[in-house]
Amino acid sequence: MNDFTPERLHYLLTRHIIETGHAPALDALAALAGSSRAEVEAALRRLEAMHGLILVPGSTQVWSLHPFALMPTAFWVRSEGGGWWANCAWCSLGIAAAVGAGVTISTSAGAEGLALRFTVEGGAPSQRDLLMHFPEGPARWWDNPYCPCGNILFFTSAAEIDAWCVRHGRPRGAVLDIETGIKLAGLWFGDYASPDWRRKTPQQGEAIFRELGLDSTFWRMPGNFH
Repeated sequence: MNDFTPERLHYLLTRHIIETGHAPALDALAALAGSSRAEVEAALRRLEAMHGLILVPGSTQVWSLHPFALMPTAFWVRSEGGGWWANCAWCSLGIAAAVGAGVTISTSAGAEGLALRFTVEGGAPSQRDLLMHFPEGPARWWDNPYCPCGNILFFTSAAEIDAWCVRHGRPRGAVLDIETGIKLAGLWFGDYASPDWRRKTPQQGEAIFRELGLDSTFWRMPGNFH
């Protein structure tokens, strides 16, 4: 396979999604990579095993390449260059970081309440009173890659978060103000469209959390995170 690595595949997929809004089918991806279908499928499986993407079960169709969701979600992110679904609140900020451009994010409070539409430009949000709630910490993120992620939502107040957690039986985890959320997204997703992207180690992830002064107990990375 020469230099065709999972990391190279991640780069090709990310650039294609940014440019077109969707992931290429297997034949198109093989053409982009200059590799065979078998080589590309093997690389997709390796990237999935290292939690670099999620495939539709039983297929080679890319379901999610964080921070990009490839199925409709409650988060729509748009820039002058395109539009994309995000998996969650954090991923919507991650798309802004990955594309390196100003974006408009459309969603709703708690995915059920007040419609929210705000911009992130140059790392600054147009609506500064928003909060981002993480019900689960990193130790649970890959128990099920959709449930923990899909519950990371924007809210307009701490009381709104409390009521949402009671109503839906979800734990009250960590709450970040929007500006800290943007910084976290930048540190985590800022290199996702780069050919130099590498999956973060637990140590690298925890260093990011420490840099932002986040609680080390909640934000502890599992030793098998990869």
